[in-house]
Amino acid sequence: MKLKYLIYTITLTSLTACGDFLEPKSQSQYIPKDANALQEMLIGEAYPRQQNTQFLNYLEILADDVEQNQVEGYGFTDNDKVTMEIFEVLYSWQPNMFEIQEKLGGSPVVNTWENLYEYILGANAALDYIDEVSGTEVEKNHIKAQSYALRAFYYYMLVNQYGLPYNYNKESLGVPLKLDSKMREEGNILMKRNTVEEVYRQIVTDLNEAERLFQGLSTSLQYEPNYLVSLPMVQLLKSRVALYMENWAEAKTYAEKVIKDWNFSLRDLNTIPAPEAGIKEPYYTFNTYDSPEVIWSYGTIRDLTGEYEGYIDKEDEYADGEETRKMFKAADELIKSFQEGDLRKDRYITREMQYNEWEPENSTFYDIYLPYGKYKTLSSVPASKSSDYFALSFRIAEAYLNYAEAAAMNKAEGDAITAMHTLLEKRYIAGNAPSFSGLTGEALITKIREERRKELCYEGQRWFDLRRYGMLPIQHKWEGKVYTLTKNDLSYVLPIPKEVLQRNLLLEQNSFGPQRTGVPVID
Repeated sequence: MKLKYLIYTITLTSLTACGDFLEPKSQSQYIPKDANALQEMLIGEAYPRQQNTQFLNYLEILADDVEQNQVEGYGFTDNDKVTMEIFEVLYSWQPNMFEIQEKLGGSPVVNTWENLYEYILGANAALDYIDEVSGTEVEKNHIKAQSYALRAFYYYMLVNQYGLPYNYNKESLGVPLKLDSKMREEGNILMKRNTVEEVYRQIVTDLNEAERLFQGLSTSLQYEPNYLVSLPMVQLLKSRVALYMENWAEAKTYAEKVIKDWNFSLRDLNTIPAPEAGIKEPYYTFNTYDSPEVIWSYGTIRDLTGEYEGYIDKEDEYADGEETRKMFKAADELIKSFQEGDLRKDRYITREMQYNEWEPENSTFYDIYLPYGKYKTLSSVPASKSSDYFALSFRIAEAYLNYAEAAAMNKAEGDAITAMHTLLEKRYIAGNAPSFSGLTGEALITKIREERRKELCYEGQRWFDLRRYGMLPIQHKWEGKVYTLTKNDLSYVLPIPKEVLQRNLLLEQNSFGPQRTGVPVID
């Protein structure tokens, strides 16, 4: 199929415009002539960007690993009050929370739906145009493998934010499947939402095709420690998706492939020095390719808590995100869950630091664990300001956790226990790792999931896990009030942005959860 338009910089009004899936910003066109040019287009249009990526819509705030920071003397001012109102709306899962946030803040809310479809558009364009460019079969298959892998990843992100969990109601509405980059001149019509099951089926199809194509390439093209997606990334995502679909055998099989077929290894936290306040960059960075655990990196701090910018001095290049850092800290429940000798608490979770540049030896840590982790953080500078690394990644540790949970669910409990012992001996001071021996059934599954929470904290997976565990109840405390998200609450599915609905009248909005009134905290 020959495209009429293919531009290098693409804006997606996609499933939002009246009959328009693509609208170029200008009349200028970029038409790649060969595979190298198409690869460059794929990188520019379909790969995550280090700034303003935002795949995840404040999901750490909605989940249970953060809580309001009420530490006295931490520096709250009257200017923070409006920002606190905005975050309370999100933190209490109010109906239409993002529209309310925009009204209070006076600035647009990030449109995660649109951002993800923009990346899907880039992947679709590469697939649509692949037969029109010159190049070898190997070059073209490499581009196709990447495109299918990326599209699968983005649909995984979309359906787990805007659709119900697969294991709860797979026949419910998911998100529209847009599998080409045709424009309105080619006869496109507005699209309805596909079911959750249909979206998952497409994700699996894309991952299978990506795996098949990667397997036909040389080892050097199957994986390199760089920005590009790879065969082990595809296999780990296949394991994760199978876990969500409760296909335990496949989840275990693909986790095992990642563990055994590649040279990734668990980093022994005993070899990483404890952070010291007198060192300006006291944390090891877990999400760069320097780590033996990292398979593929993506995402920024903004994916975790939004880094609200509405009331921040734009002249201060290091100010972005300061409000979020003030408003939230790591949840006490999470911090207390780390047992004696567990090195992850102080290696994984950043503590706020008052760094004394003139007398480093007099620098001090605040008694505040921040809702960020696994990457170094300058004193009070968000890590997203760095241009040389991402904040999230696919890591080999997840493969062990996927393997263990799938094995336990499939009655291969010995395999599950072995996998957990292998992981945890690298996370605890020698002799302190808990033993899983003797655990069976629900007790074993519960312990695996507890360790999953600690191991993957602040990597964008907790909200998705809570959904697949049965949309569990959550309580949030804010300014002396308690808000409750009940089991199977409708607010476990995010509202589709209003601008999307206004431009595509065939899209059906998700049902909202109830208006929530905080109940006074009773100590």
